[in-house]
Amino acid sequence: MEPNQEPILRGICCDVTNCVYNNGSCCCTADSVHVNCCSGDPTKTKCDTFSEI
Repeated sequence: MEPNQEPILRGICCDVTNCVYNNGSCCCTADSVHVNCCSGDPTKTKCDTFSEI
């Protein structure tokens, strides 16, 4: 990682703009991500790491 560059999780793209871990460029800056299924629809997932701004 280059100096003054925030850490990002490679391969994780996020379009949730009201999450504290979204750096505004669709990159996640959380230490780790925990994903679960949404109730009622097993084809959809939700990020349990989400924290609202």
